[in-house]
Amino acid sequence: MLDRAERVRADTAFLEAARRATTARFVLFSGGEALLKPSPPIAACDVPGGVLQDLRVELSESVLLGLEGELPWFAVDVGPMREAVVGELARWGRFAPLGSIQDPIDGDSWSVLAQARALLAWNARARFCPACGSPTETRNGGSARACTASGCGALQFPRCDPAVIVRVVHDERCLLARQPSFAPRLRSVLAGFAEPGESLEAAVAREVEEEVGLHLASLSYAGSQPWPFPSSLMVGFSAEAAGDAIRLDDRELESAEWYTRARVQRELRDASLVLPSLKSIARRLIDDWLLAQSGCG
Repeated sequence: MLDRAERVRADTAFLEAARRATTARFVLFSGGEALLKPSPPIAACDVPGGVLQDLRVELSESVLLGLEGELPWFAVDVGPMREAVVGELARWGRFAPLGSIQDPIDGDSWSVLAQARALLAWNARARFCPACGSPTETRNGGSARACTASGCGALQFPRCDPAVIVRVVHDERCLLARQPSFAPRLRSVLAGFAEPGESLEAAVAREVEEEVGLHLASLSYAGSQPWPFPSSLMVGFSAEAAGDAIRLDDRELESAEWYTRARVQRELRDASLVLPSLKSIARRLIDDWLLAQSGCG
């Protein structure tokens, strides 16, 4: 795991020298697509700074991800010059949307990709001050931006939007639902964003009641996952429903049903059911339930 190196983020001399170092490592994005290693396991392709300098990639807008020992890691968006460099970068990896990753990916690799995607996307969106409209400039290696107008100087920091995701069970059955936007046959657990002034637990209870009309008898924390689409944090829970009568909100969901473990396995075999990708906390919540002997896992 990278040391996020808060102690050097304000050191402009260090950052300038680090960006020029031929040994510095760069995680590359082109819009929402990341340069991934060409063979398993899935991970960000870390390209040496010297390679990018030879390709004349502009690195001044790169954002600091952290340090691996003394080795600096940055992220940079090569989108504006992708066509000019994509052929040269093909030997390092392949550009792919993070959402297309279906296989498992270890937490450290996902954290690097999530951090890089979130910081690059935020910096691209925050080029003007929300207080006065003047241009902003980067601070702290890309983890802050400051208004350039005299008399304003407002600081901005990246957002991290909390979302809750919950596996709801009742009598050895798990609730799986479909949104209209899902791929064919895909079902998942319930999820939604926390609202201002709301605890995560309250957000779970509200989302479940709003979407399927169920009240919860118990709730427990199950884990979390950075979700860079572009800047969310998914906080996972396991819940036991007080009853099983579903009242569907068809504005949010296309369908929601109770599944036994046997039904899930049967429909996976005959391809009438598709579960979320293996990289996702949604899949982990479902798989943990499938492996459990009883209760909500």
